[in-house]
Amino acid sequence: MKTVIYYYSATGNSLYVARKLQKALPEAEVCSLVQALQGGLLTVSADCVGFVFPMHYFGLPLQVEEFVEKLSISGCPYIFAVATCGVPYWGRPFMDLEQILQKKDCTLQAAWYWRLVSNYIPWRDLAAQWRINIRAWLAERKLVKICVAVKQRKLHTTWQLLPKFCQGYHEKWRQRQPQIDESFVCDTARCTGCGLCERICPRQNIIREGGAPVWQHNCVECLGCIHICPVRAIDYGEKTQGRKRYRHESIKPADLLLR
Repeated sequence: MKTVIYYYSATGNSLYVARKLQKALPEAEVCSLVQALQGGLLTVSADCVGFVFPMHYFGLPLQVEEFVEKLSISGCPYIFAVATCGVPYWGRPFMDLEQILQKKDCTLQAAWYWRLVSNYIPWRDLAAQWRINIRAWLAERKLVKICVAVKQRKLHTTWQLLPKFCQGYHEKWRQRQPQIDESFVCDTARCTGCGLCERICPRQNIIREGGAPVWQHNCVECLGCIHICPVRAIDYGEKTQGRKRYRHESIKPADLLLR
């Protein structure tokens, strides 16, 4: 019973979930959705197919949407999805995923939100460590249940609140994509030229001129570059200055690099 789990992860939460599912499911394979896109690996034949991703602006990350639209799915597998997030239920990622799958004569049989911590630091700083620890404990309990449900091929639906509002909010964000990275700045005096920001970018949107990153206006706002910088040289304007950075404690920086 082959299982293929595609993940999209900039700070490690979704990769962590994908790896836990892999351990729980026999003959499971974990694949980077971004690397599959870059390599043209857009066909899957498996008994079970999973998608694990963060929620971006109440919807699917742009590259998740792009990948699923291009993916050719053989047969009628059990398909599930897990959306990692800081605030669950407010959004419509599974509605959007289901609409894409239906065009392929496939069905999303199970979907869950997996709440850990919001790492969208342009909005606000990370939660206190005690709050992060409590959420991690609760998240682990839920992940065990998700693994069991997927292994048993159970059906599962979840709330998706205010879908029309969330769709409009998501579309406004999509329309300003060329301007998204105009807010990114790099402190060149602090930058060490390590290149991690360039290597983690899922859109190859960063080039380094003289060692420092320069954004090319094709950003999907995953914030991987901000969170992976070991010296905190990258900021989203003034909003993130002085705020903490995040990576899942079980995931190494090298695990998130795409090249």
